[in-house]
Amino acid sequence: MTRLAPTETIEIACQVLRQTDKAWLIFDGSREAWIPTSQITDHATTQGLFGEKITSIFVPVWLATEKGLV
Repeated sequence: MTRLAPTETIEIACQVLRQTDKAWLIFDGSREAWIPTSQITDHATTQGLFGEKITSIFVPVWLATEKGLV
């Protein structure tokens, strides 16, 4: 297994359940976690019937590990 540096980012496949100005509540298929928007470096979307839907986010490895997402 490749070790990632804590400063690197990782893509987390998820569904965004709620959004506020300061954080997003995501669900990765097994757990929910609030992620500060200041730590989301990018996100991926797909086009659906009712507009764009966020399908993954990019966050620092340290945060994903702290939240139990990896």
